[in-house]
Amino acid sequence: MSAEPGEARAAAERTARAVMTGNLAQVMADLAPEAMTQLLQLASGGQGLSPAQLPGVEGFDLEELGADEGEARFLVRFRSSAGNVTVSTRWRPVLGQWKVVEIGLAGFEAAAGPGAGTGG
Repeated sequence: MSAEPGEARAAAERTARAVMTGNLAQVMADLAPEAMTQLLQLASGGQGLSPAQLPGVEGFDLEELGADEGEARFLVRFRSSAGNVTVSTRWRPVLGQWKVVEIGLAGFEAAAGPGAGTGG
């Protein structure tokens, strides 16, 4: 079995949808061990921001950044009532399946307007 380049986008969409719906088993299945470590660091880092920590992820946008030899890169912007988190991902075929091999926080935008912020 080989991983075709067009399948990388489908895998990225599947993983983003799994984050949005809270399907942790699918998210874990799509992460290579090195990306799992990075995700744990992202979630427990100083900012403590990760898509899983957003209340009620309402949707996502996927932007393909291109592909290099055997790799694909995507930005995923998760939307929630608390704001938006953008995550950068690098994908590579691992044993015939596309897996996230690198993940990082690319940006955070707090929601504006009534009800946004820390409250008091």
